[in-house]
Amino acid sequence: MGKVTMADVMAASYTITENGLQYLPAPTKKNTALLLIDIQGLATPEHLAKKAVAKGLAEKEVNEALADYRQRFYAALGACGKLLAAARANGIPAIHVKIEGLSDDGRDAGLAHKLVQWILPPGGEASRFLDECKPNPGEIVLTKTVSGAFTGTILDRVLDHMGIKVLYIAGFVTDECVDTTVRVALDLGYFSNVVSDATTTYYQESYQAVIDKFGGWGITITAENVVKTFEVLPEG
Repeated sequence: MGKVTMADVMAASYTITENGLQYLPAPTKKNTALLLIDIQGLATPEHLAKKAVAKGLAEKEVNEALADYRQRFYAALGACGKLLAAARANGIPAIHVKIEGLSDDGRDAGLAHKLVQWILPPGGEASRFLDECKPNPGEIVLTKTVSGAFTGTILDRVLDHMGIKVLYIAGFVTDECVDTTVRVALDLGYFSNVVSDATTTYYQESYQAVIDKFGGWGITITAENVVKTFEVLPEG
């Protein structure tokens, strides 16, 4: 056995027991949804590059700095696309959430977004859904101007009306909007599963810290296993 790491210690401290598992709802097609977070232009490495170059940074160096994030982002985006296709094929509702203002001037944006100038007017390039996960007609779309999908939308009410108890959550970025959404979802009583290879963030170490934390809680799953799960879910 190798040297014990902090991740090992934390995994041991979050002991999953039969007593705890009894509170988890059994997933069915009727009580399960796929929740896709901020799969939009704002999250792309190209958007980051454009903003950085506009601020005077050298384009070649910017693209070199973004190389690692670019690789991880598009791998995660591909996994998100597979999740969405599997949800549609198996009758699992997909709910799309993105950052987009209600006004052109951004007055409705949350304080954190105002501070970093994430002012995204309706219909802008940064708020555009990416083609890999573009909503189909009839799929639920919610917009927000804060980090959390619950804080900034009527998502909780929508899920309650739909009878949803189980969530599979993917999208961008791991340590910001995804992390915030997952924590609030758990607080509200939704059995939430983070799809570990269908999310990422700017820094690999930040991504790993969040995934290790949720892994210790027993709520991470790969996209491949989610697809397999969707295929065998009972109707409910």
